[in-house]
Amino acid sequence: MLVRGLFGLLFRLRVEGRPPASGGYVLAANHSSFLDPLILGSSLRRRVIYLMTETVWRSAASGWFYHWTRSIPLSARGGNREALRAARKVLKQGRVVCIFPEGGISRDGKLMLGSPGAVSLVLNEGMAIVPVGIVGADDAMPVSGGFRLRRITIRYGKPISPEEIAALGSDRKTRLREATRLVMQRIAELVGQEAREDVLEAARQAEQAHGA
Repeated sequence: MLVRGLFGLLFRLRVEGRPPASGGYVLAANHSSFLDPLILGSSLRRRVIYLMTETVWRSAASGWFYHWTRSIPLSARGGNREALRAARKVLKQGRVVCIFPEGGISRDGKLMLGSPGAVSLVLNEGMAIVPVGIVGADDAMPVSGGFRLRRITIRYGKPISPEEIAALGSDRKTRLREATRLVMQRIAELVGQEAREDVLEAARQAEQAHGA
């Protein structure tokens, strides 16, 4: 409440839409500023457990904060079975887990390709993914540095149900790929951009047509 009040004054924080008020689910949001976790967490009345890169989690300056918020570190080297197991345990307790499916912070505010992490958390778990669009954070605190008083808006989209994900393919690999694309498309709609997956697909089809 304190952080939300402060952000309300500094950034005229606006929240559009609401995620489910109870039960476990995954928040999947775009990531273009170091402010994103704080902003997103302050927009909910529920505690959010974040999945984040191990390098940042071990930061000498802010690592204490991530430990205090019980964030779950992910190794850049892969092999994160224990981390995913911990996240699924949190979900089964009826709590909220957040992941930034781009896997890093966008340098220009544009969406990057999504990775299947968010989907792999809920695949076969019977839980939903809630897409989230964060607009304006990259202008308020860009990765390049600086701090400006700009409006920030959080937009919660319609939850993607387990049934929607199950219908995307008969095998796990296909479901992961198509569901990841769907998540990024929903996020793109919320931030007023085009999903990078769609941009690349359009370019591929254009190249094939030109070659033909």
